[in-house]
Amino acid sequence: MPTYMTQFSYSTKSIQSLVESPQDRRSPAQRVFAAAGGEILSMYYCFGDYDGVVISEFPSDVAAASAILAVGSSGAFSKVKTTVLLTTHSGVTAMEGAKEIVGEYRPPSA
Repeated sequence: MPTYMTQFSYSTKSIQSLVESPQDRRSPAQRVFAAAGGEILSMYYCFGDYDGVVISEFPSDVAAASAILAVGSSGAFSKVKTTVLLTTHSGVTAMEGAKEIVGEYRPPSA
């Protein structure tokens, strides 16, 4: 199944709620992901531009988008970014494919 990395930042209200009532949000997220046919592989809180990251698998991009949109529509987040991940094997396969067709592209010229 395709693998995805979703980075998220909580809204100010969500952060206030989590400070007032600390809780693990993996189970609620997993319920939504499972309803779309997906699974959370790992979930972390982090420092920096985002408050957390979820690594997940879904049967398709549409299924992943459905779950992310459902969670995002809750208003609990101020920012959500999802990236499709490739295994290193798939990355090498893509490189091999690019090697075969690289001469087909010509950059714009004046």
